[in-house]
Amino acid sequence: MPSQFGGKPSGVARVAFSLLERLVAVGGHDYILRSAWRAEQLPPGLQHGVELLHIERPRVMIADMVWQAIVMPAICRKAKADLVWNVDTFGAARGGRARVTTVHDLFYRHVDTLGWRARMTMALCYGTILRGSTRVVAISKGTRDELATTFPSVANRLAVITNDATVAASSGATLPREIPERYVLMVGNATPNKNFAAAVAALSLLQANGSAPALVHVGMDDSSMIANAMAAASPPPRLIQLKGIDDARLAALYAHAECLIVPSLSEGFCLPIIEAQALGCPVIVSNQSVMPEVGGEGAIYFDPSDPNSLAVCLTELMADPTGRAALIKRGFHNRSRFSWEASARAYAALFTELLA
Repeated sequence: MPSQFGGKPSGVARVAFSLLERLVAVGGHDYILRSAWRAEQLPPGLQHGVELLHIERPRVMIADMVWQAIVMPAICRKAKADLVWNVDTFGAARGGRARVTTVHDLFYRHVDTLGWRARMTMALCYGTILRGSTRVVAISKGTRDELATTFPSVANRLAVITNDATVAASSGATLPREIPERYVLMVGNATPNKNFAAAVAALSLLQANGSAPALVHVGMDDSSMIANAMAAASPPPRLIQLKGIDDARLAALYAHAECLIVPSLSEGFCLPIIEAQALGCPVIVSNQSVMPEVGGEGAIYFDPSDPNSLAVCLTELMADPTGRAALIKRGFHNRSRFSWEASARAYAALFTELLA
């Protein structure tokens, strides 16, 4: 996982570590982690369970991918590594007897603010790593279908292995309510595909009627997308922004929220949906992309291009305690479809198959 910053638990890193811990427990293979993370930065379960090959994170990913294609065969021979698992699409297209690449999404196809050079570069990176992969794992059926359409040559090499929640349901069990007023929650860094402006607009509609809860955003807003939406809203809802919080605090925010709002236009999986469901937080989610696949029957769906649609869903949910309780129950049931243990066993079986 050379693309991941050491010591900074991105979504990809958290997924990779969750899987790797279970893979070590499943057994059958030995694992070498090539990463910018140092041993003391790893989760406790991995500090002694894997061999660590520490590297510095490269500055230019496309250049590093070329370099990896050159040196990875020799690295594998020296380490006696039979298979290379790229935990994202910025890994090695050569090396070992087989290569597995996990694709989390094709975000560059859905971000209008990316220039044509960036889009071409990303398409080149994806195409290179996918052509060199013996098998390609998509984290949802929707991502699999998009891969098959965008890169037809990999269609017969695709498999689907889903993720699970990276925030444990027990994390917020003993924490008190942090925000005393009623609030709805958004989780994730503000990027164009997240469409967080739709949530601000919907809360603004409720604010005009005097019935809006506060809007709590957990994540970064480096491009001021939420700030700009707030500036354009009249009247603006009350916004509370939090970042850099730990799992226990995030779990408590889920547990005490009126609901989680996911207005995304596109996602590869969307972990917050099942994290919220696991913690008894109702979910109101976009009806686009993979959201219905992941949310199942445990979510309320709305049109992300229509803030009024979201406002109506919020109003009805907050006015119906019985319906809210039923939605929470369906969320618990839906969340049970996902398991890190099952996903790890699926990866282990795939590795065994490719090395047979």
